[in-house]
Amino acid sequence: MKIALVQQNNKVGDTAGNAARMKRAIAEAAAQGAVCAAFGGDALTGGPLLGLADSARFREQAAAARAEVEAFAAAKGVRLLLNDTVCEEGTAVCCAAERFRHGIAEENRKRIAAEAAEAGRPVVWVNAVGGQTGTIFYGGSCIAWPGGEVVELPLFGEAVRVVDTAVPEGVDAEWGDRWEQLHGALVLGVRDYFAKTGCREACVAMSGGIDSALVLAIAAEALGAERLKVIMLPSPYSTDHSVADSEEMVRRVGIPAGQVWRIPITGTFHAAMDALRPVFEASANGAACGLAEENMQARIRLMMTMALSNSHGALMLNTSNKSEAAVGYGTLYGDTSGAIAVIGDLYKGEVYALARQINRAAAGQGKPEPIPEPILTKAPSAELRPGQRDSDSLPDYPVLDAVLVRLIEGGRSAAEVVAEGYDAETVERICRLLLGGDFKRFQLPPVLRVSGCSFGSEWVWPIAATKVL
Repeated sequence: MKIALVQQNNKVGDTAGNAARMKRAIAEAAAQGAVCAAFGGDALTGGPLLGLADSARFREQAAAARAEVEAFAAAKGVRLLLNDTVCEEGTAVCCAAERFRHGIAEENRKRIAAEAAEAGRPVVWVNAVGGQTGTIFYGGSCIAWPGGEVVELPLFGEAVRVVDTAVPEGVDAEWGDRWEQLHGALVLGVRDYFAKTGCREACVAMSGGIDSALVLAIAAEALGAERLKVIMLPSPYSTDHSVADSEEMVRRVGIPAGQVWRIPITGTFHAAMDALRPVFEASANGAACGLAEENMQARIRLMMTMALSNSHGALMLNTSNKSEAAVGYGTLYGDTSGAIAVIGDLYKGEVYALARQINRAAAGQGKPEPIPEPILTKAPSAELRPGQRDSDSLPDYPVLDAVLVRLIEGGRSAAEVVAEGYDAETVERICRLLLGGDFKRFQLPPVLRVSGCSFGSEWVWPIAATKVL
């Protein structure tokens, strides 16, 4: 039996457009002699419908589109396979909508091969591809035979592959390692967020740190440098090298000079401080006033970045990482804002590792490394007070990340983490920060999900709850 594995990037709710794309794929499959065409799950509706599923008008449109596609397939002599696990002429076929997370592509390949060996027949698994807000469908469709042969389709891209189930073959799609896959997922997530919302341009506030640098590198690859706006907003405590590093990265990425602004916030900050002096003088808590001063700078930066966003129609990309979001290390209505959180599901260590991978990939293609080395090697700092370092407020990131992974993805209790050898006081502190940060996480932008437990999706903790882990 010749079957077409159709890995397609469709849009939520666009039943007419999805049907048209499906018909083109069916015609291509029929031209290659396929008698069946298997699509990824939810191909007609495009993915998670949420409230759209309750619309009677949408359900009518979806039913009409399905009838149209089925009739077209029948006219081409092709059996249409959607959303179900079926058996076609001794071949098991599964149509899936599996979202990306670390290691899932390899896990599914092994599972499908094991199923084929156990059942003694070919197994076809077809997955959707494409970003839908924060959810990224990765493709990676496969067909496996009992003898261990496997044909793989690419990750993160559309494909139509016609395979004869009676002729076992092995084709490796070169999926790459963990960091290459993560890179591909985030680029696809950003590209599709803009393509499917109809927005063309993005803006990034560059601080000279690793987080904004990585977001800029991903956005430049996903959208092209000509579609990016960059704003640099040095404060009284910003170092000269942070500004210079940002300017060097902008040059390497190739963003046109007319789309880059350097606007110091020192004058605005001092004016706000002068206006608020009576408020601060009435406070008996000097530490709280110091925190307020730091947060003011972050919120002034947001105001100016959003002014750029509004005036140029460029969506602001959030640059916070998962380590910061987990422990509340970010300013509400400041650096926690944005249209989409590009690296919000990456721990700080993953941010550095992915940045290195992106530089290696560029160098391997003979291109300049987009992220300057000083950005990768400097100590992380918000630069909101003299000599500030992230380590002043947080455990060192390797320790912080290791504990957070165990608490969040691993679902372990604080006692279980301590039993693994981690310092009890440090674990207790991290737990306190994690559970105390929910009021901020409830107001974060959508996150590109790449882990097994993302904030706002799998991890949703009540704000007014007993704080126990």
